[in-house]
Amino acid sequence: MMTVARKMLINVGLLCLSLLLAAGMVRADTAEVMLGGKVFELEVVADPASRTQGLMGRTELGDNQGMLFDFPMGTQPAIWMRNMVISLDLLYVDAEGRLVQLFDKVPPCAAMPCDVYRADRPLRFVIEVPAGTAERAGLQIGDNLDLNGLLATPPPDL
Repeated sequence: MMTVARKMLINVGLLCLSLLLAAGMVRADTAEVMLGGKVFELEVVADPASRTQGLMGRTELGDNQGMLFDFPMGTQPAIWMRNMVISLDLLYVDAEGRLVQLFDKVPPCAAMPCDVYRADRPLRFVIEVPAGTAERAGLQIGDNLDLNGLLATPPPDL
């Protein structure tokens, strides 16, 4: 039987974890994606506020880390690098998991106006990874990406 002190400690721990999740300090929504034979852990963002925030303000990104933006069907997203500190590769992926557009080594933008990187067709995902990743992985337009089951999940609502 658990002691009162042990129950209290467990409850405090769960409360702390809940607060960290709510504050965004612990990322609950992640996906592992294979790019060029290397596993990447990507934060998944699917709501408008999270997509707007993106990686803005981040000062570093691990070699195997990034962000996956999940868009409602039919969306032609436009990405900019405002308030970014690090350069990124932008991988535009359609609903079948095919790489349809690639912007590599996109620099940060400290002051307006910032360049906008528009999709030339409807997409399902945009993947942001450290600059140079696409080249190192040998990614090319038309490649089918291993999204580990993400294609089977329904897209977010508008």
